[in-house]
Amino acid sequence: MNWQLALEKFLEEWKGKDFVEAALLTGSYAIGMETKYSDVDVYIILSDSIDWRERGNKVIDGVLIEYFVNPVKQIKHYFKKEFKENGRSTARIVAISKVLFDKTGITEELKREALEYMEKPFEKPDAVWVEIAKYSLWDMLDGLMDAKERNDPSFNHLYHLTLNHALHVYSKFLCVETPPASKVYRLFTDEKFRKAYMFESFPDEKFVTLFLNAMQEEKLETLEKLVVYVFEKMGGFNIDGWRLKTRTEV
Repeated sequence: MNWQLALEKFLEEWKGKDFVEAALLTGSYAIGMETKYSDVDVYIILSDSIDWRERGNKVIDGVLIEYFVNPVKQIKHYFKKEFKENGRSTARIVAISKVLFDKTGITEELKREALEYMEKPFEKPDAVWVEIAKYSLWDMLDGLMDAKERNDPSFNHLYHLTLNHALHVYSKFLCVETPPASKVYRLFTDEKFRKAYMFESFPDEKFVTLFLNAMQEEKLETLEKLVVYVFEKMGGFNIDGWRLKTRTEV
């Protein structure tokens, strides 16, 4: 299987279009960490005269190519939108990419802006968000305890949902990007992998240890220990007497 030849065949239909400005190779093939299950990720950049976007998959000579097609303005919109949600998905796609072709020089501009977003700190969540986040985490853990008591077959499913929610809540509290579920284990255990994808080190090593223990042991007590630790770091939590009074939105 020659993925480079398959990629060249795929690009042929895009290179000749006047409204196509550039193309990027991104994902695992761009950083040299692909496996036999990896697809080839391609980002096609269109001029801002285009008012549509597209994503899809195509198999060429046995090689699965996943492609994303966006005008420049849409890419920049993703930078801003995802950052507000404590994410850098599109910025990372562009930042780690390799240029396949560039007719206008737009990739230099986009890479520069992507790197700015990769280094820009997230805003600290307000007190209301913190309280709601702690309650939601307690509520999920409480539901998990109930599921175990009833021998509910969904226990394992609820367990990992709660574990993932703890990661999301604590990451936002610490103003760091939440690792994607498919990569969290390697990002927490493989420094080379983490740096290749431009993820910062998680700032709380004890949390990482507790998280990995909970992931591997799949015991309610282990997960509860993690949640209690998160509560402590977020200012404490006691369901007895918990209340939150805020202004109405209308």
